[in-house]
Amino acid sequence: MDILIIDDDAVDRMSAIRTLKNAGLNTGEIDQADTGTEGLQKALSKQYDAILLDYQIPPSNGIEVLREIRGSLGNSTAIIMLSHSNDEALALSCIEAGAQDFIMKSEVSVTRLKRSILIASERNTLEKQVEKSNSQLRELAERDTLTGLRNRYVFDTTLSSELERAKRNSSQLALLFLDVDNFKRINDVLGHQAGDDFLKDIARRLEGVIRSSDTLCRLGGDEFAILVSDLEHLEKVRVLSDRVLEAMRPPISLMGQSLSITVSVGIASYPHCASSPMELMKCADVAMYRSKELGKNQVQYYSHDFHAKMQKRIELENDLKLAIERDEFRLFYQPQVDTKTECLVGVEALIRWENEQRGLVSPDDFIPLAEESHLIIDIGRWVISKACEQFSDWSRLPQSENVTFTIAINLSAKQLKDYGLSSYLTDCMATYGLAGKFIELELTESSLEDSVEAIEMLNELSKTGVRLALDDFGMGYSSLSQLKRFPFEILKIDKYFVQASGELDSGLLPAICAFAHSLGYETVAEGIETEEQKEACKALSVGRLQGFLFAKPMPAEELLVSWLDL
Repeated sequence: MDILIIDDDAVDRMSAIRTLKNAGLNTGEIDQADTGTEGLQKALSKQYDAILLDYQIPPSNGIEVLREIRGSLGNSTAIIMLSHSNDEALALSCIEAGAQDFIMKSEVSVTRLKRSILIASERNTLEKQVEKSNSQLRELAERDTLTGLRNRYVFDTTLSSELERAKRNSSQLALLFLDVDNFKRINDVLGHQAGDDFLKDIARRLEGVIRSSDTLCRLGGDEFAILVSDLEHLEKVRVLSDRVLEAMRPPISLMGQSLSITVSVGIASYPHCASSPMELMKCADVAMYRSKELGKNQVQYYSHDFHAKMQKRIELENDLKLAIERDEFRLFYQPQVDTKTECLVGVEALIRWENEQRGLVSPDDFIPLAEESHLIIDIGRWVISKACEQFSDWSRLPQSENVTFTIAINLSAKQLKDYGLSSYLTDCMATYGLAGKFIELELTESSLEDSVEAIEMLNELSKTGVRLALDDFGMGYSSLSQLKRFPFEILKIDKYFVQASGELDSGLLPAICAFAHSLGYETVAEGIETEEQKEACKALSVGRLQGFLFAKPMPAEELLVSWLDL
């Protein structure tokens, strides 16, 4: 046991040494210091098991030396305070400052000193264990358990403190938000264990490109953040972001498969973009979303114009969530005519959103948003119900005993993940007394997924008796083998091929029609706007025609008067 005695009284030091040697302790070296400065130097230069520290040590006092030792060494050494005073308040102050015991010099004896050193050493050991446990708990609280990176708690506290420091020092900092592209697909296809391994690999790659002064955190899921402090030039952020993308370039091998890694990065900086932690995070998030919107696997910097666009998008989504509740959706109907007779043989139900503040909102503006936010499930069911209700109303009118036309309802590919869709459709047909032969469900070719789940759902819908139509045919990438896997009966030829029938691409329309007829599909040409287009489709034996040449989409009441003659 190595012991240090810090006392300016030589007699007291020699007395303490004799007592220690007679105490039967396994003492090693016993060093001495006669000033606080010398004692502090020795305490910091060598590891002692115990220190006997005089309260009245020059040049200040023992408590100041005690605090400096504790501040530098923590609880690595047991410290016993010695004093001629028996002041209880003084003893308590010494204990509160970090001493393990307090002994009056007049009470120093072999037994008392031995017991004090042993108890102080034991207390010191317990304190070190508690400190170690607290350190481990703090580490657990501040580390992401999967990747070992700092977690969201550390990110929030570090961002706040670094932002305050940047304000005091008039310096810059940058925040990078990173989101892994297409991560959900890895989880869905390979399982969560593979997804976890994927994230751990990304974490290691990110650790390899940051500076020691940067803060790298996993925010949760597949999102990471890098906080870059003390920036002299924002150009350094561009260099870092380039290194991030470059680090993701090599593929990762998981479960025998070689997978590419890409991330979308959004960057915001202080003071250029925001001055509070929350606003800076919003700006980085907006920039990251822009990276996603522009094609992923890239870096985008925050811009106020794009932020304004995102704010409008958020407001639009909030209004969209309330649209069904407020009864703001309307169905318009566009006639389809028989190519030979030009009589009505079908109508397509088209949704419109009429908002009190926004007016009539284009489907091109709200349908993609509804698909992204999964509101399309509820909106799609509303369309099915209202279309069935309206068709039932028409068919129950006295003048329409023999309804000879059909109603086409658009489905989003996202709705094929609504596993209750088939039952809901069946219930609607039963409620409104409709046979399946009067209903057509349309899906666009470009959005259709060639998956087992999609095929199973389409087969279920087909079993209800409705007919399935492939919309915008020719604009997707369906091959013959893919088409035959789906239960489609109708192909709707995209207006591009119809309107190009008299131009350079005029050979495409005959080819598409020949393809459809050879496989037994019924054909509908959409986008008919001129007599020439109509005649071209007639010559190619297209079954039905739809377009502005015949009628624009219209409310049910107008269709009733102008087309149903009811």
